[in-house]
Amino acid sequence: MSFPHVGLAWPSALGPKPRVDFPRNADFEVHTLFRGVEAWGVATLRAVYSRLVVDLNRADDDVSDILVPDHPTPRPRRRPGVAGSDEKDHGHRWDRPGRGVVWASAIGGSGRAVQVLEHPLAYRDFADRIARYHQPYHRALEVLLERRHRRFGYAILVDGHSMPGSVGVDLVVGTLDGSSCSGRLRQFALTQLGARPTHNLALMSVRADDPYRGGEIIRRFGRPELGYHAFQLEVSRRLYMDEHRHALWPWPEDPSEPLPVARALGDAATSRSRPRPRPRALDVEEQRHRELEELLARVRTLVHRLVEQAPQLELQPTARQSDPPDLGRAVP
Repeated sequence: MSFPHVGLAWPSALGPKPRVDFPRNADFEVHTLFRGVEAWGVATLRAVYSRLVVDLNRADDDVSDILVPDHPTPRPRRRPGVAGSDEKDHGHRWDRPGRGVVWASAIGGSGRAVQVLEHPLAYRDFADRIARYHQPYHRALEVLLERRHRRFGYAILVDGHSMPGSVGVDLVVGTLDGSSCSGRLRQFALTQLGARPTHNLALMSVRADDPYRGGEIIRRFGRPELGYHAFQLEVSRRLYMDEHRHALWPWPEDPSEPLPVARALGDAATSRSRPRPRPRALDVEEQRHRELEELLARVRTLVHRLVEQAPQLELQPTARQSDPPDLGRAVP
């Protein structure tokens, strides 16, 4: 599991910390939903530094020639998770709110854009950021996935993110329109996340590739034909935190212990046949508590069942390979 946008730190080597709302520009604490999964054999990797230093879910050449004028080969993307282009970034200010690998501005406490950079970056400084803060994370993912692949014949990467409650959907599985993982794995994830609720709640809304298809991490490491499968999991922040105060809702159980999984999701056929009691009205706090408990059960059950049932999903390579694939190279 990867959590590239949870970091909040700003390295002193880059000067004073910008006066922006760092939690608001992060996938705030989404990794805490998966605490303790290492006990199931899951390797986890999470960012320490803010995405305002470098965005780990963008390619290392995804930058405008306006932001880094002397970059020899900038390849800005119109959206993440696609191959770069050699187009010039005409008609834009260098300091517009960016969504490349380095941002010139970000959201401040007032909700307005605030400057992160005082001026365009020299290529030397840009390359130093990439070398110090971007490449090590991607290299760590590469090593972890290659180890899993050597051991099991395949590897699965779940890239964890969060999204504003205003998006209007609870969970999104991003697979770059089915290209970053096998169809069976994609359907498995959607089925586990969309199971019937354990309480008298409305079904959580689950979508595939809408509105988030995935970013550079699953594009780079999702090579299903070679046995490398990756998908992005977006979780609505309203389900686990107060989005205005950036405060997590209290966990329904002791957060120091891994939450039991699948205790009530059970077998889909069994749950469909079980009579459901008439729902009663819930107050706001109880509704919030139930939704968080439901969310935890779903996302953690997904990870736990991936650990247990992945061998049944036929994730081995479908293409012949004589040498280990080079996950570090750019894949169009």
